[in-house]
Amino acid sequence: MVRRPTVLLAIVATVLATLSGCGLLGGSSGDDAGPTDKVEKSKIRLGLLPVVDVASVHLAIQEGYFKQEGLDVDLINIQGAGAAIPSLVSDNASYDIVFGNYVSFFNSQAKGIAQKVEGLKFVADGYVAKPNTWMVLAGKDSAAKKITDLPGKKIAVTTKQSLAEVSIRSVLKVNGVDATQVTFIEMPYTDMGAALSANRVDAALLAEPFITQAGKDYGAVQLFDAASGPTADLPIAGYGTTGKFARENPKTIAAFQRAFAKGQEAAGTDRSKVEKLLPGYAKIDPQTAALVNLGGFPSRLESTRLQRIPDLMLEFGMLKERIEASSMILSGSPTG
Repeated sequence: MVRRPTVLLAIVATVLATLSGCGLLGGSSGDDAGPTDKVEKSKIRLGLLPVVDVASVHLAIQEGYFKQEGLDVDLINIQGAGAAIPSLVSDNASYDIVFGNYVSFFNSQAKGIAQKVEGLKFVADGYVAKPNTWMVLAGKDSAAKKITDLPGKKIAVTTKQSLAEVSIRSVLKVNGVDATQVTFIEMPYTDMGAALSANRVDAALLAEPFITQAGKDYGAVQLFDAASGPTADLPIAGYGTTGKFARENPKTIAAFQRAFAKGQEAAGTDRSKVEKLLPGYAKIDPQTAALVNLGGFPSRLESTRLQRIPDLMLEFGMLKERIEASSMILSGSPTG
């Protein structure tokens, strides 16, 4: 005969094991495991351009970094931040986070369009310009043969009042060219090569891989590097959200930042990984991918370096008052 105390102990042990497995004794259940301790929003709608700058996002998805953080990232193509930000801050927002040039973010912040959603906040730094990664090209038959030929000419940019405009104006100024005599024409990167070839525009500012592709497919030639002189090592673009979204989803933002940082490190240290991704999301052939010039993939939001953008905007009359870049960096973000 089995003794009663032994039976009772066995029953208690079984119950305790069952409760522990269900996470009812303060332990971690299978659902709670992982570094995020559960995110508030597992599916993130991310607005992106098909440029080299965002290779780290695609790497983070491919390597499972976002998945490890409990995130499913839904990528949505945009023409540029200037066009995407109004939707980001709307009542029926199409995005949770948007990639874009910093000028568009600062410009939108200054206009107050994000006031009802507690302003715009930078989640992460995305890309820093290096030589030959932010170029103004001309068609092979363009009337613009040198930078001093640009007055009276048309230059294609993805969006007006953007980083493209600021950097072009900066370089024109140091070369003694009056930027007010230049007309900026909006169009997607994907249309610029053909527009240059047909002389519908005299020049265009492109990022990689479109710089290399326009030269290879349309015979476009370099007019000047828009990331040189006063704009050398210029912060090109980053990832922004609204203050409201960040406040309501702090664990989600932190999880995104951790996964993204791993992607940035991978993109910055292994060019071959970037090259392999480009034919897929940027729709270019492997030969072109092997030729593209890469910029920098920073791991931290540096307020001092970022401050260059609103200061240049103020200089060229795109801002009425100085904006402190640090005020738009999310508290707790990796900074330097």
